[in-house]
Amino acid sequence: MESSLHAWDTASSPFASVFGTNHVPSSAELDQLKDLLVEPDHELKRLQSEISHLQSLLDALLSQKNEVETYIEAHRALMSPIRRIPSETLGEIFMHCLPSDTYPFAVRDLKEAPLLMTTICRHWRRVAIDTPGLW
Repeated sequence: MESSLHAWDTASSPFASVFGTNHVPSSAELDQLKDLLVEPDHELKRLQSEISHLQSLLDALLSQKNEVETYIEAHRALMSPIRRIPSETLGEIFMHCLPSDTYPFAVRDLKEAPLLMTTICRHWRRVAIDTPGLW
């Protein structure tokens, strides 16, 4: 493998001295260049094919990984400690979220408590609505 890496070193090419110049190759040099590029062209196609195959494998693995992550996240969400807080305690927490400058009057803004609490999930909406002190 190591020898093939060095085979494509431009410094070891018979044309190394004219790379980056305005040299115009002769007919004989053009024939030599064509012959010189046959093997690297084949190697390039082989590498492109291998990369394409490996990219397909990688894409499939990434898709499987995302599927497993989604499965795990969905199940871990069910284990969240916030889900085990009793509704009465959650209502008390919501009461402490009210803006102090407008208390005891509810703010009519979805970005602030108590209306904000109604946008999180069905359970929080029910708890917020069922907590008279918020309104």
